[in-house]
Amino acid sequence: MGLDYVELILAIEEEFGVDIPDHDAEKMVTVGVIYEWLKIRIATTEPVACLTQRVFYKLRKALIENYRLERHLIAPDTRLTDLLTLDEIEEGWPFLQMFIDLKTPPFKVANEFLGFRLTDQSLTMRELVESLIMINGRDLAPQRESEQEIWNRLVRVFVRQLNVRPEEVVPSASITRDLGIV
Repeated sequence: MGLDYVELILAIEEEFGVDIPDHDAEKMVTVGVIYEWLKIRIATTEPVACLTQRVFYKLRKALIENYRLERHLIAPDTRLTDLLTLDEIEEGWPFLQMFIDLKTPPFKVANEFLGFRLTDQSLTMRELVESLIMINGRDLAPQRESEQEIWNRLVRVFVRQLNVRPEEVVPSASITRDLGIV
């Protein structure tokens, strides 16, 4: 697998909040194969787990974009203060709120987030995700996506990652031959 292909798989994982095992990724040679895999995976994923994953991926993406952190540093048990100083967190908090696109309390309130206090032993990503789910409960209610919604999101990932036109992203398109992934 080339770097472009790995980046595509990572983008799909981020978009859909799923982990694609290497042995499955190796078989994903057309857009249609990826789409079918996603339909099955999304249909068989427990909505609560899916919600937790979705919020974690959203939070991780926001941390990466806002604070320029490396993806591999952010895991569920990572403490926020292992990644950033309290000053960096406070300074970037308004921007994090925009990137995450979820309701979050202002930093001063967040500093005592649901009984937690941001100190050297602050929240783990897992605890932060759980808090965000509680705050955004109704807005995040797990819902099954239609096949068309899954397809549309997948097409957007291909367009964004590969700089191709949406009409080029068809089920039969070979990722390497037709869409130019190396």
